[in-house]
Amino acid sequence: MAGASESGEHLGRNGREVRDSLLLKNKRSQALTLATGELMNSGSAASLEMPFPVLMEAGDGPFLIDADGNRYIDFQIGFGSMLLGHRHPLVQSALLDQAANRGWQFGLHNPNQVKLADQLIKGDNCAERVIFCNSGTESTMYAIRVARAFSGKPKLGVFDGFYHGAHDYGIGAADPNSPRDAPVYQPIGAGVLPAIVENQIMLPYRSDAAFDLIRQHKDDLAMVMIEGVQSSNPHEKNELTAYLQELKSVCAKSDVLFMMDEVITGFRLAYGGAQEYFDVQPDLATYGKVLGGGLPIGAVGGRADIMKLFNSMAMGDKKGIMSGGTFSGNPLTMAAGVAQTSFLDENRAEIYPRLNSMGQRLAEAINQYAREQGMGVQVLNAGSMFQIYFNEGEIWSARDTGGMRSQAETDFYLHLLDNGVLIPGTRRSFISHVHTPELVDEA
Repeated sequence: MAGASESGEHLGRNGREVRDSLLLKNKRSQALTLATGELMNSGSAASLEMPFPVLMEAGDGPFLIDADGNRYIDFQIGFGSMLLGHRHPLVQSALLDQAANRGWQFGLHNPNQVKLADQLIKGDNCAERVIFCNSGTESTMYAIRVARAFSGKPKLGVFDGFYHGAHDYGIGAADPNSPRDAPVYQPIGAGVLPAIVENQIMLPYRSDAAFDLIRQHKDDLAMVMIEGVQSSNPHEKNELTAYLQELKSVCAKSDVLFMMDEVITGFRLAYGGAQEYFDVQPDLATYGKVLGGGLPIGAVGGRADIMKLFNSMAMGDKKGIMSGGTFSGNPLTMAAGVAQTSFLDENRAEIYPRLNSMGQRLAEAINQYAREQGMGVQVLNAGSMFQIYFNEGEIWSARDTGGMRSQAETDFYLHLLDNGVLIPGTRRSFISHVHTPELVDEA
């Protein structure tokens, strides 16, 4: 397997000891991985910490159980999609009923599509109409297409530190040598055409200079996209509300569409997502993760005059766009989504204050301990989203989050894993409804 060396020479002494302990605990994961040879060309096949992935075999509430029977407190929680935890009884029951009694793929509309669209629109958000697709990546891809069709303009505004999916327009970074207030877009990885770069305008995150760039490029700018909260750089309500509201105002006055990427934040920060949390409504919003109850999903919601272009191509509208997919709106995903969002809707007054307070509690506890111990570590959170940084300076944008991981950081995450606490490789972490305060304290 490509990845870390067997010796772990990049680790400190403690890190090597912990790594050796993990290797002993995960013999079945290692054997299964080696048995696949090169059949699986996966980006997660190995890491700097481990020469093979720890294979997870089961989920149970806030826990994951690996192929060797080891149990972990799970702060990845399906990359944030499992807001009710693993195998929640209501979601599980809905899936079993759909699969056993109704079927799992029709290729046509089904009643739960209507129900899930209604659940989405119930949120305090911009959605007047909704379309479903299969992933967050697809949702932003369609939002970009419809924005260009509606506006007749080619360019997109994205913020330093953004991630809007795995398509060519969804990934990129600011050239670290470019000025903070005038960042230069550069693609991540090979295979991205020059035309992609030419049609992306990089905006400085949380900087008023972004507003000037929007005004400057308004004649070519179809849409500005922003995550409700950057998962790699989460900040609380008091730090972002005024900025997002001003961004909406600048876009409106410049005749530029404003899109909020709610793939992560939708139904997580509040039932109405970041739009409710920050009291700002864009022209379009994209969704994924929590909306699907843990199954693959994407959705675009927005103003009716924009969204109607998804249906109008067949009627001869030259602005109409093509969208569709074999599994878009499939019955299994819709059943899981209705079950999860219905529970969240009915219990929103209790669930969201509790989730957000636990995120704040965890961040404050770690930050206080780090200060007392003189450690260069801090936690940022937005509600139940959090990330640990081995950086004690102010984190204003993605440029401040650090580059290569230090030996201390690598050793730290190995230590957590060895002690039954799972933080994802991306370090972007989430608390679920079934994480109790006691479990968070234990972690």
